[in-house]
Amino acid sequence: MVLASCSSAARDVTAVEANVLIGSENSPVEPDVELDSGTLAWAPCADVGSALVDIECTTLMVPLDHELPDGELIEIALARVPTADRGTRIGSLVFNPGGPGGSGIDFLANAALLVPDEVASRFDLVSFDPRGVGMSTAVECDDDLDDQVPLLASGDDEGWADLVADANGFTETCTVETIELAAHVGTNNAARDLDLIRDALGDEELSYVGFSYGTRLGATYAELFPDNVRALVLDGGVKPTNDLGELDGEQGAGFDDALESFANACDSDDDCVLGDLGPALDVYTGLVDEIAAAGSFKTDDVDRVLTPGELQLGVAAALYSKQMWPVLADALYLADNDSDGTLLQALVDSYAGRDPDGSYSNSQVANGFISCADDPQRLPVDEVRAEVDAAASQSVYFDDFLRASTSCIGVSSAVDPLIIGPADGAPAILVVGNTGDPATPYEWSVELADSLTSGVLYMVEAEGHTAYLSIPCAESVVNSYLVDLQVPAVGASCSDNDGTDFFPPSGESEIDALVALFDCLRDNGADVPEFSIADLIADPSGELLLEALDPSDPNFLDALLECEDLLGEL
Repeated sequence: MVLASCSSAARDVTAVEANVLIGSENSPVEPDVELDSGTLAWAPCADVGSALVDIECTTLMVPLDHELPDGELIEIALARVPTADRGTRIGSLVFNPGGPGGSGIDFLANAALLVPDEVASRFDLVSFDPRGVGMSTAVECDDDLDDQVPLLASGDDEGWADLVADANGFTETCTVETIELAAHVGTNNAARDLDLIRDALGDEELSYVGFSYGTRLGATYAELFPDNVRALVLDGGVKPTNDLGELDGEQGAGFDDALESFANACDSDDDCVLGDLGPALDVYTGLVDEIAAAGSFKTDDVDRVLTPGELQLGVAAALYSKQMWPVLADALYLADNDSDGTLLQALVDSYAGRDPDGSYSNSQVANGFISCADDPQRLPVDEVRAEVDAAASQSVYFDDFLRASTSCIGVSSAVDPLIIGPADGAPAILVVGNTGDPATPYEWSVELADSLTSGVLYMVEAEGHTAYLSIPCAESVVNSYLVDLQVPAVGASCSDNDGTDFFPPSGESEIDALVALFDCLRDNGADVPEFSIADLIADPSGELLLEALDPSDPNFLDALLECEDLLGEL
């Protein structure tokens, strides 16, 4: 897909930053010290703070090629938050945050406190970095993505030739081991790994929540191992097809719809700052033209600029979560008023996995290799161009972004393309879809549920990407399914849009409240540096805050008590 698709819970800056004491910088696990149910040995994650929740890590060895189980092995890194109530424990609940290429360990470290007690008290919460990703045996290539978001205008033959040349040369930046690994990072093998994880956890059947791309992984698991399924929540369904061109075009249309929803809400709300500038869509399209003419916008970092492609990616990134809509309005206002791309750059950095030190996670590189490992096609270059042109034609606002995709040019042919099937024999599978989802349009969830023999669709009228852990009205239905295996009635739905204030008054948004919290901590004696909204957006894992905060300092704890009311607002 053009845009990686991860749970909005993973991108919810306010929820994540408010729980920074959990920790999110993951290092190799300490030596195995404690055996538990199953065959895994768990130990505290090295260098991960755990003031509010215990996070444990381990590593599982799996075959590089599942057809050669006695051959070369690779590492799958896992993390868990064990339930405190062992007496009522059902088993493990495994999460995949999406992508492809998203780190499950980063997700769990950030999202553990978002899981409702009704579920967290009954399951060990588990996630993992899929093969090729993060702390597992990972693909390694050039991943310096600064200013590397291309756009391509219709009919730009020279620009297309440059993109093709870059794509053909990309694998030369990868390690030799990566080229071997890349052939085996597809979803089928990730599903086979998931079954080994289930077994190693000591669970006879899998309980699983997959967001976005994680729905593809979950559906593939159900097709390969229907008898091993207990409960699968597929939230933000990916259309059951291996045609990347088809997905790209429909996803582009989804982001168009989301941008128009944002603009309509902004135009009808006096608290949206863009009202002073004119209709929100006009502001966006005007900025697209302005930055194209200027070449770039300044940022608050003298060594960095916002490029035309990054402007469009920053806007798309903000559409993943309704909590980011006020930030997007502020970002467009700043850009329009002062040709300042600081907030948009922060949105890009958050989306692309840029760490505070300027390095990038391997999520975007892994995304490409996993998508291509699933794709059975390797079209000639001219057919790829026709395909991306067709995808671009479905979008009004992001067409040049879509047109710059080179698909799987330069990547070796798939050896194990995606397996798609009805998962006959699996118990009821819950598919959840948001009507305003930009990255996985609601129609995809409908098609996914229809494709599964036991699929049950639950519609959520809401803006943003995915529902569970981010849309309150979906919580009880998913909880009941996970704990009691109760599925909603046919046609059941809930709405998050009624009465929602998408643009709170200035200073009252969740991210404003977070900035106010840290101001309060500092004012009450905690040694906390100043953080701007841009700092917080660009640091969704909380790494900067973890380095800055010292929960063992009595001054910090005293300040936290003084700021308890602000903490309660988050």
